[in-house]
Amino acid sequence: MNIFNRIVMVIVMLCLLVFSIVAIVNIFADLFEWSDIFDRVLNFTASLNQYALAAILFLIFVIALVILIFEFRRKKPDVASIFIDSTGKTMVTLKTSETQIRDILNNIEGVINPQVRVVPRQNGVIINISSKLATDSNIVEKTKEIRETASDFTSKNLGLKVLETNYTVTGFVAPTEKIKKVKEVKEEKGEEQPDTSQEEKSHGEKEE
Repeated sequence: MNIFNRIVMVIVMLCLLVFSIVAIVNIFADLFEWSDIFDRVLNFTASLNQYALAAILFLIFVIALVILIFEFRRKKPDVASIFIDSTGKTMVTLKTSETQIRDILNNIEGVINPQVRVVPRQNGVIINISSKLATDSNIVEKTKEIRETASDFTSKNLGLKVLETNYTVTGFVAPTEKIKKVKEVKEEKGEEQPDTSQEEKSHGEKEE
C-alpha cells in the first residue's frame, strides 16, 4: 500500500471511529434521532443543484477508482539502462547496483557501514554515498578513494555511466570497533579461518 492510500485509509478509519463513538453514546444518552439526521441529509441533497450534486458524486467516484488502481497496480522496480541497440536493451535494477557498490566499499579499510543510493538520470546515474569513518582516517584521501572506487566499479563492472558521485561522512568510529565489526560480519556469514596448523607442520618437517 502506497503512502497516498495509507493516508486515505487513516482518514476513513478515523471517521469510522468517531461515528462509532457517537453512535454508542447516542444509544444511552439519546441525543438525537437517526431519522432526523437522514432527513436533513436528504433535504440538503435535494436542495442542491442537480449538476453540482452529480459533480460531487463523480468526484467521489474518480477518487475511489484512483485509489483502487494504485492499490492493485504493481510497482515496477527502479532500473537503469546499461546498453541499448537495435536488437533491444539491457537494464539493471537500482537495488542490485546499490548492493554491489556497498559490498565493494565494505572492503575499503576505515569505512564503516556504507549506505549507497543510486539515482537514475536520462543519460546516466548519480551515486550518493554515506558512511562512518575510522578516527585515524585521512578524510580527504579516504573520501576521494571511496568516490573513485564506487565510480570506477559502477562504470566498469555494472556498465553504468556515472554523472556524479557524492559522499557524506555520518560519524567517526575507533579503529578497534571497525575490526570488531568485520569479525562479527564474518561470523554471521559463517566464514571459517583457514587451518594453518598443517602448513606449519609441513614447513617444520622441511626445515628438519
